[in-house]
Amino acid sequence: MSIPQRPLVSVIMPAYNVEAYITQAIESVLAQTYSHFELIIADDDSNDKTASYIHSFSDDRIVSLKNKKNLGYAGNMNTLFKAARGEYIVIQDADDYCTPNRLQVLVDFLQAHQAVDMVGSSYVKIDEEDKEEKVSLSEDRKEIESAFDKLLDPLPVLNGAVMFRRKIIEEGFFFRPLLYVNRAQDDDWLFRVSEKFCLANVNEYLYYYRYNPSSMTMNLSSINYFSLFSGDYVRFLKKYRMETGIDLLAEKNTKEIGAFFQQKKKEVTQQQPAYLELYIAHKYLALEDRARTIQWLFKALLKNPGDAFIWKKIGFVLLNRKN
Repeated sequence: MSIPQRPLVSVIMPAYNVEAYITQAIESVLAQTYSHFELIIADDDSNDKTASYIHSFSDDRIVSLKNKKNLGYAGNMNTLFKAARGEYIVIQDADDYCTPNRLQVLVDFLQAHQAVDMVGSSYVKIDEEDKEEKVSLSEDRKEIESAFDKLLDPLPVLNGAVMFRRKIIEEGFFFRPLLYVNRAQDDDWLFRVSEKFCLANVNEYLYYYRYNPSSMTMNLSSINYFSLFSGDYVRFLKKYRMETGIDLLAEKNTKEIGAFFQQKKKEVTQQQPAYLELYIAHKYLALEDRARTIQWLFKALLKNPGDAFIWKKIGFVLLNRKN
């Protein structure tokens, strides 16, 4: 039996409950003008029809994995990192899609620029109403490096749009669990990668990034004050590393990390005691879930019964049936 030729490129696709989008994501990869790739899809124990849509494709370039239990985005990404065989690894989120020339452009760039370890691209942002907005990212490597050091938000490289050399994985740069939160692991990964490797962008719109409320909210019942500040958290960790050379997470320094979260909670609750409850209510409102919106607005009211804004918001939701 012949041994399958090792592909130059591994496209990795983490998938969880994306039945509405995964067909388009897979088709956009299979339609690439560059053909020497494998597409590894890891279904993170979805409970919708995601798995059946994956299995509807019979292309030999697809490697389909199925997690026995839900690992979360970070755990699923690490599964894919370990499964990838290519010299170049490409992230393709399962609710996004890409242009037919994406792989060719990025492969050509890395082959022509040996000093660059990771390359992203400009992208098109798509909202829940399918409206498109072009987002141009800087090609200047010094600007990109400076943006990471300045802790800019959003970051100067889009996680889902990158191709990188496998040495990043071989040197141990996997996603890692973040103490107290289960989000922003992608930004934490990019911050750590940027500290050792050279990152760049091509100024072509090669990626279509789908921005919608349901993909942002995760499991709303698990949101707490820690998760509200996940973006600030990874920037705090990065700043601490820059200033002291110490990785608080690696050292499991719960004292410093806990103090950060307590300060952030103090800041927001001084302005609005029901900040968390209102945040979740607005997320459910964006999802058009009136019942849960009202439920969380009343929780907010218990925290701050004299707040006229909350009363008005409850009245608005009750009177507007479409919401």
